[in-house]
Amino acid sequence: MLKADERYALFIDIDRTLTVDDNVIPRENLEAIRAARELGHYVFINTGRSYGNIPAKIFAQAEYDGMISGNGSMADFGNERLFSYFIPRETVYRIGEYVFSRPDVWGAFEGRRYCYIYTNDLRSRGSEQIPVGSVEELENVSADDDIQVIATNKNIDPDFMKSLSAEVTFFEFDHYYDMVRKGNNKSLAMKSVINMLGIPPENTIAFGDSENDLEMLKTAGIGVAMANSQPELLEAADFITLSNYEGGVGKAIEKLLLKRGI
Repeated sequence: MLKADERYALFIDIDRTLTVDDNVIPRENLEAIRAARELGHYVFINTGRSYGNIPAKIFAQAEYDGMISGNGSMADFGNERLFSYFIPRETVYRIGEYVFSRPDVWGAFEGRRYCYIYTNDLRSRGSEQIPVGSVEELENVSADDDIQVIATNKNIDPDFMKSLSAEVTFFEFDHYYDMVRKGNNKSLAMKSVINMLGIPPENTIAFGDSENDLEMLKTAGIGVAMANSQPELLEAADFITLSNYEGGVGKAIEKLLLKRGI
């Protein structure tokens, strides 16, 4: 039961949760988030994307108090950086050597400032991504950046993945893996943020759809799964809302926090 006179913190995934096609945030979500913030509640974006891989359109549309990026590797509250934990450079370059030597593997090195992508026939460069084809190129163009996430397709050799087990955490999606510094995840980042803000765990609501959101939903006072979520999230959620195409985030906020509609 939510307490009407207390402040809550909302943690919201971006892709397939907050947004629909072309990084558009549905009106229902924007209006409900605005109403929650006007009542004094905190709203955090909690995304697997690195900060430098968040589309400019998201920043232009979204209203929020803080941003957790890179599967929990960095957190900002207003203009203050709360913490940051990046993939060590030697690990980045070791993964780069593997990726750049294999035409059957694509790789995206997602930084705090930009996204650097190994372009081949499997994946082309996006408008906001910088192409790289060797460790030397990656080192040169990202010298003043920090890598939060490395994404690859699933053609990674299992033995190579095992060799990285002490250095990175893997998150598996339908067609790719995300790698982050060992121990980073959305749940631990959420815990750190609420500790800093003095918000009790039971006063949190988390929204997600994918495997990397699972622990966040389990940790939150109320875990909200989108109707389009992976089966594990639907089983673990305290509340299942409508899909991202139906403004499910906004509908859940209306029902759970604003006490109206669904």
